[in-house]
Amino acid sequence: MSEYKNAVCAVCGAGYRVCAACRNRKTIKSWRTITDSAECYKIYMILHDYTAGFITRESARRMLESCILPSVMQEHIEAVVKEIMAP
Repeated sequence: MSEYKNAVCAVCGAGYRVCAACRNRKTIKSWRTITDSAECYKIYMILHDYTAGFITRESARRMLESCILPSVMQEHIEAVVKEIMAP
């Protein structure tokens, strides 16, 4: 039986399966409810911290350089990545 995709990654836009246990957690939300992989979640958190003003553009750039960026990203995510990585 194939598992249906019931979520979309906030970074790359890929469909993926989130289990009910992760989705229904009352305490700290699992990264699986936001992104399809730990790497996308790492990118998501860097962009979150940058856009919230918690880290500088230079810090965000250094952190993103250590990430494996997906070849396809959500449009709004790609715009922020381009802003951070611009010379």
